[in-house]
Amino acid sequence: MADCRLLLVGGSGYFGARLAEALAGECDVAVTVRSDTPARSAWLADRGIASFRYDSSTDAALPGGDFEAIVNLAMPGAQAAGKDADAAMAQGRSTAAACLAALRGGRAARLIHFSTFHVYGGQAAETYVEDMPKAPGHPYGRTHLAIEGELTASDVADRIAILRPTNMVGAPAHRDLGEQAGLIFLDLCRQVAETGAMALRNDGQSYRDILPFDDAIAAVRLLLRAEAGWNDIFNLGAGQAITMQALAEGIAAAAPQPVAITYGDGTDAFRRPFAVDVSRLGALGWAPVAGIADEARRTIAAFAA
Repeated sequence: MADCRLLLVGGSGYFGARLAEALAGECDVAVTVRSDTPARSAWLADRGIASFRYDSSTDAALPGGDFEAIVNLAMPGAQAAGKDADAAMAQGRSTAAACLAALRGGRAARLIHFSTFHVYGGQAAETYVEDMPKAPGHPYGRTHLAIEGELTASDVADRIAILRPTNMVGAPAHRDLGEQAGLIFLDLCRQVAETGAMALRNDGQSYRDILPFDDAIAAVRLLLRAEAGWNDIFNLGAGQAITMQALAEGIAAAAPQPVAITYGDGTDAFRRPFAVDVSRLGALGWAPVAGIADEARRTIAAFAA
């Protein structure tokens, strides 16, 4: 990756900022931004990361010239898709179209596209594998699945890798987290930093597959470097789900002081243990090794600062 040039579309968000920081030490990284905020502007300036304005609703082409690879992180989030499904679909499609045009025009050799585990829908399964039937019920999952279909059906599909992350968690690079600010991991770490205690709205017995940012970053590095087998659809997760109680207890164990945990009576989907098959990505040499405690420690410190 020495002397390479990368464009992270949407690369100033919650995960994108951490990814940009990690890759900036290895190559020339640029990110696209749709609107400036003080937190993101300061983050970009402090790290010397180049940024280009890009709004898929008005801009037909990606900015910034030519790149060795493009990483697309700019798909609509769950809240946006739930609020306006048609607008979310239009945003996703226009961003994907700009990425495809860049590949076709020779502006980049490969595209790494971030989709979501939610393309599988709320169906209960013991193990989630990439080729299983999918039936997303929420507009968020339906939007991502539709975009996946357009990418895999394109004439440049052999130059595209699609990642389906589960629940990626990590310390924020800056304070402007957008709709991700309400994610349970961030909420619990914030509670610890501000009150020294945690209160969950649910009963703690729902399951999630929790993947620390460092493992997700390692997967992107691998796909950028791989010479064969990288152009496929990959699950990206820890492999085995844990309860929200286990997550809360892991965060509490990382806190600098004892933390009391209380639970509510709320329930949600995924009430049984499940596994996410990550063997396809594992065949390329990837394996999740990062610990939730390390990210929790950094995140609590970030909110306490």
